[in-house]
Amino acid sequence: MKKDYVHICVVLDASGSMGHLTESTKRTFCEFIQSQQKEVGKTCFDLFQFESSVKHLVQSADLSQVSAEQLMSDYRCSGTTAMNDAICTAIDHLGNVFAAMPEDERPEKVLVAILTDGEENASREFTVQDVKKRIEHQQKVYSWDFMFLAANQDAVLSGSRLGLQMQDCVNFQATALGIMAVSDQLYERACMVRGRQVD
Repeated sequence: MKKDYVHICVVLDASGSMGHLTESTKRTFCEFIQSQQKEVGKTCFDLFQFESSVKHLVQSADLSQVSAEQLMSDYRCSGTTAMNDAICTAIDHLGNVFAAMPEDERPEKVLVAILTDGEENASREFTVQDVKKRIEHQQKVYSWDFMFLAANQDAVLSGSRLGLQMQDCVNFQATALGIMAVSDQLYERACMVRGRQVD
């Protein structure tokens, strides 16, 4: 593993119900990305958005080379909520990318953050059991960290169905202020993954 290399993947709801939060969501994740750009070492970033389909908007971007605004510029909301497909697609993609790397080039830490304002209703390829199997495997075998941020539901209950523990699950309010508060939650979790204290 490459010391001080953290890979962050965000799996982000872009369904129609997130439409009124589009700009707030962009600002929230820009703020989070900017906080990670200040960290020591290498940080790479992937962004998957999901609605009726899954889109891979950002692939292995080195945060030292790009702006946060550029990374979030293509985020758009419409459609329904294919969350299971998005999570499994993201995990499978990252797993394949890391498997193709020499051992000493792979990230020391991996954080996958999932954010949704609603429950799964549109996946065609993967089930919640597929999600749980993948998450538990990556946690157990490769020590990946997962964070589940959810609105309009019990995040702990929904997260438990995905194989996540209580400490991995956070509720947020589906409002502009609620989504902006997510940045602090993400920052705190990223600090924990990096093994350092929150500033």
